[in-house]
Amino acid sequence: MSRRLPLRLPRSQSVRFVLLCLLLTILIATPSLLFIYSRTDALIQGRIVSRIDDRQRNLLFGYRKGGIAGLVHSIDDEITTGVIQGGVILLTTASGERVAGNVLSWPPTLREPTSWREMRLYTEGRTTPALYAVRVMHLPSGHWLLLGTNLEARERMRAALAEALLAAFLMAIPAGLAAGIILHRFTDRRVKALSRIANRIAAGDVSQRLDTSGEGEAYEQLGDAINLMLARIEELVEQLRVVTDALAHDLRSPLMRMRAGLEKASRQCEEDAARDAFASISGEIEGMMRLITATLEIGRTEAGIGRENFARFDLGDLIRDLCEMYQPLVEDRGFEIDSRRSGDLTFVGNRELIGQAVSNLIDNALKYGGCCRIELGADAADSEIRLWVADSGPGIAESFRDEAMKKYGRLEGARTFEGSGLGLALVRAVARLHGGDLSLEDNDPGLRAVLRLNRGWADAPTE
Repeated sequence: MSRRLPLRLPRSQSVRFVLLCLLLTILIATPSLLFIYSRTDALIQGRIVSRIDDRQRNLLFGYRKGGIAGLVHSIDDEITTGVIQGGVILLTTASGERVAGNVLSWPPTLREPTSWREMRLYTEGRTTPALYAVRVMHLPSGHWLLLGTNLEARERMRAALAEALLAAFLMAIPAGLAAGIILHRFTDRRVKALSRIANRIAAGDVSQRLDTSGEGEAYEQLGDAINLMLARIEELVEQLRVVTDALAHDLRSPLMRMRAGLEKASRQCEEDAARDAFASISGEIEGMMRLITATLEIGRTEAGIGRENFARFDLGDLIRDLCEMYQPLVEDRGFEIDSRRSGDLTFVGNRELIGQAVSNLIDNALKYGGCCRIELGADAADSEIRLWVADSGPGIAESFRDEAMKKYGRLEGARTFEGSGLGLALVRAVARLHGGDLSLEDNDPGLRAVLRLNRGWADAPTE
């Protein structure tokens, strides 16, 4: 038993759009062409009926004026003068005997009056039948009268009309495809421009604007509305930057004064317990300053602040420098650290923020990894560059990884260590500023934190 495969539409959105335009063209063209065909055919048939009506009136006039003899005279006159024009005519008695006309015998299928019937008949002088439209009348005298007109011209007209409409239909197919392609390219260009700007906004770049010149009233209105929205967002982001800068200054200054005062009091105090208390309070103030700094840094990064410092640099050199910088600290703890780089790692981005993000991942591996080996790596693909920090520790269960990347998200096992729960959140914010993201994966054993960066993010055109 054969299985019927399901009909599936192409997955490409552009192909679907073009096929939809083609379908709409066919749906519009088909009834239009059928209407033209039916109306033209109706006009042709109307002319045929009109011709038969005229002949009927002339013949019946002769019948009323002179009876059967007058009718026979009118029939002979039609045949002689050529008024019949390739048509047929036959007059018979009630019993079917031929009286006058150019048809050899009465068709056996015609047994009652009819106003229109198509059939093939043999006429005098022809060896093959021809197609005629016939009308049958039963006269008061009992005679039967058959009138008809040749339909070969109509059939030729129908064939020519059908060929012309078929050609028009076939021409509508490439026209529909061309219209679909042109319309898709026009709309796709605008949608892609809008999508690129939306992606830039999601990454915090609100300085871009849509070009609304010469795009039509609807697109201009949409573009003006979006540009107005972007201007307002840019104004709010600038206000956020000013507020965060002021907040950072206003919060750090009193905390630093408090810490300086505690250190001065600690030096003047002679009791060990008091000095320990002062040191503990000073440590808490230091932790609060780090928490404020990290929170403000995440907020600024998520708002896109930092894009103004984008520049071209080599991520491979950054990985090498971080490996050399952390190597003494790692070796002091009895661990190992090495780096692995491959491909073209040239990138346009904020080197300082990316370095801070990778440093956070290394610090997490040292603090929570409980491992003996850390690997820094970078490789390049066509559209992205991957940076990763892998350890051989216990790792994080897959069900807890999303929670670990949230702001202030600290897993149960990490609460015994000093920290704010903002390290991975900052790394993710940096990744998204560069059109990428952060993912936590198995390292078998251990955890691999992968920072994905969009290679063409900073260079992507907006139009």
